Amino acid sequence: MTLSAPEYIASEPTPKVLVFAAAKDQEGSLSKEIAQMYVAALGSGGVGKSGCEAYPDPDLFTEEGVKATLQAQERLIAVAQYNEQICGAMVADKLSPYHVEFNSMAVRLDKRGLGIGSAIVSGLKEMMDASQLTINTTELVTHSLASQAAHFQAGYNSIVGFAFCHYPRVFFADHPESVLWVTKFQGKLVSTVKQLRSALGRKLGTITSDLIQTIVSTQAHAQTQGRQRVQLLSEEQLQLAAELLLERTAYVPLAYATIVQSILFQFEDILDRSVVSNYAKAEPKAKSDDLTVEEKPGFGHAYIIYKPGFSFDSDLDQSAINKAIDALAKLGKRYILVRIPANQPEAIALADYLRQKKGFVFHSYLPLYGYQQEDQQEDQQEDQQEHFHDVLTLQWIAPEILASNALPGETDSVVKIYGYPENLSGSIIKLIASELNKKEQKHD
Repeated sequence: MTLSAPEYIASEPTPKVLVFAAAKDQEGSLSKEIAQMYVAALGSGGVGKSGCEAYPDPDLFTEEGVKATLQAQERLIAVAQYNEQICGAMVADKLSPYHVEFNSMAVRLDKRGLGIGSAIVSGLKEMMDASQLTINTTELVTHSLASQAAHFQAGYNSIVGFAFCHYPRVFFADHPESVLWVTKFQGKLVSTVKQLRSALGRKLGTITSDLIQTIVSTQAHAQTQGRQRVQLLSEEQLQLAAELLLERTAYVPLAYATIVQSILFQFEDILDRSVVSNYAKAEPKAKSDDLTVEEKPGFGHAYIIYKPGFSFDSDLDQSAINKAIDALAKLGKRYILVRIPANQPEAIALADYLRQKKGFVFHSYLPLYGYQQEDQQEDQQEDQQEHFHDVLTLQWIAPEILASNALPGETDSVVKIYGYPENLSGSIIKLIASELNKKEQKHD
């Protein structure tokens, strides 16, 4: 995926806003202007108010940092120009060849209310739509109804999770920020995949190579009948389309089955999922390096990430996760997120262990958020198959954070959710609240 695109001129609500991708060869004066804009939007060094923590993206607040970012070409900076002045920007982080996350959206304080934020989101959306395939999973800060509305209006409204007090104390001096998680499938291939789903239906099998043959046969039949309804796909596109259309099982605890079904329903025109909450214990697997820990030095949060094919069928597996959690606790982490590959039965046992023994609660279900490559044959190392998998995530919030911060919807909450409790965010937050209440009762 190439993170670049032609200029986008917003037609609504402000025709004077020009949104474009900052290019490497523009790093000179533009780097300085972008850094100055972020300072004007979020404060010097990203500190907006006395007592607040710095915004967690320091490279955007200095000319040298922005220049290095543009040189590296690992992040796209979409810049908004209003009356020939750089007034806003947002970043698209490349997580894999097909995964991005939007973040660091900012508009100068003296230019708020002009629709610049909406133009930025729409412009960056168009850039992602110009790619072949982009799986966009993005965090939306919950205190800003304007930011949420801009994303929702642009189609980033499929809510997949909620992180309670995950973000640093950037916007409030006395408590961390919470974030909604949303997912959107983008790119030129998406419309073709939707056509294939409509034509072929569901239950197309669980083996990528078989599904590729089904797609090829469909294309050939359409050609011979003189009805070219489905676009002819390249080998790479066939592999990607098959990955999206595969029949998969979402293995989640029974307590999460309803909410996961609701999340997946939003993507029914593309994905095919069965939600399962029970399984027979598998045979023990050979031990491997099943998890990695991202400590996030300098921040209050950290991640534990499991790899596809992980095992959780022995005391050794429990010891590994206990060791990881204990190490993060010693570092003083107030928030821990565990990412679990959800298309294998072991996900249920691991999630239930975290819920029942370690005090974790629901965070999100992320369709096709996981990505890995594997070699096809030993004599063809240059040819790699690309595979996706769903991810179930659980969160642990430190007791002192829970004691001093109210969930959205409670009368003393300072965090607000767009549409709460009417939309899916309300259902997710109610699930989290019920788990937290059960945990409190257990300790009483």
